[in-house]
Amino acid sequence: MNQERLVKIIEDLQECFGDIEECLEILEGDCDNEIMVKLSKSSLRQLFVSFHTILEEFASIMLKEIKKYKIGMTLNDSLVVLKDKNIIDKDLFDFLEKSRLLRNRISHRYKEPDHEELMKHIVKYKSNFKRIIRLAKKHLND
Repeated sequence: MNQERLVKIIEDLQECFGDIEECLEILEGDCDNEIMVKLSKSSLRQLFVSFHTILEEFASIMLKEIKKYKIGMTLNDSLVVLKDKNIIDKDLFDFLEKSRLLRNRISHRYKEPDHEELMKHIVKYKSNFKRIIRLAKKHLND
């Protein structure tokens, strides 16, 4: 596996998730600064989409590692293969499917989730975002 690329993916996932957590702190707190709240809501949407873009890159290198990568594979197809090869379990797969669909609604601007729906999803599945980072780290060579 391309370790240099994996390190960059891990760094990007960590930075992105750290920024998501900072947005959540502002939005869950008693912030009276309307501009900060507005920027945090907007940033949360963009960071959520960015996390999934990085996730696609991670899925791609995992598929290449197990020699299942095909040009043009969707994230859904990639996740199915990763589940079938026991790289991700059913619970993580189910979370990623829900998350992927939510990301699509934001990115393609149809039935866009409101701020509350997105925030509830992120808070509910916060541990799964962290699991993805741990999964990526498992593939680092010492």
